[in-house]
Parts: sequence; C-alpha cells; structure tokens
Amino acid sequence: MEGNSKNLITFITEQEGKDIEAILMDEVTGTVGFSFMSYIKSSKVHIQSGRITVSEPKTGKYFCLPMSDIKQICDESCGPYDLALTIEYNNGYSIFIQIFES
Repeated sequence: MEGNSKNLITFITEQEGKDIEAILMDEVTGTVGFSFMSYIKSSKVHIQSGRITVSEPKTGKYFCLPMSDIKQICDESCGPYDLALTIEYNNGYSIFIQIFES
C-alpha cells in the first residue's frame, strides 16, 4: 500500500502547472452514491500529512486525495499527451484523474 502512495505523489507532483480534472465515483452496487467533478487550471500541488491537495491559485478551487487506504492505481494513459489514472480506495470510491496541457 505504501508503494501506491509514493506512486501517486510522484505522478501528481510531475503534473504541477497543468490542468487537472478529477472525477469522484462511488461504485457501490445497487445504490445511488456520490459523484462530482473538479477541474483545476494551472494546478499547484501541496503534499501534506496523509493527503495531496491540488489547487487553483487564482480561484481557490481545490480537491484533496487521501494517500491511505489505496486499493490500487490503474494507469489509463493512452500516450504522452493523454495522461490519466484511476485511483481505487478500499472504501469503494474511485477517482479518475485526467491531465490537460495548459
């Protein structure tokens, strides 16, 4: 599990300054769960105890990614200009992250 956290930190830190879209999905079968999307332009990455915060300095928009209880990280990239990944957590939530060049 610790390796997943390090991989997530490395990936997100390398994307600083780019536009980042995050979509939270709840995959709980048979119920309607949480879902939301956040689009951050010219991202600023902050590594804190137990989480990664990605913020947009001009507007104050942000989202946070927990670094614990990561079940797996799936690379969804389709080449050097189409970077994406899905982070699956033990609690049933998953977050799809897509990177856009600004």
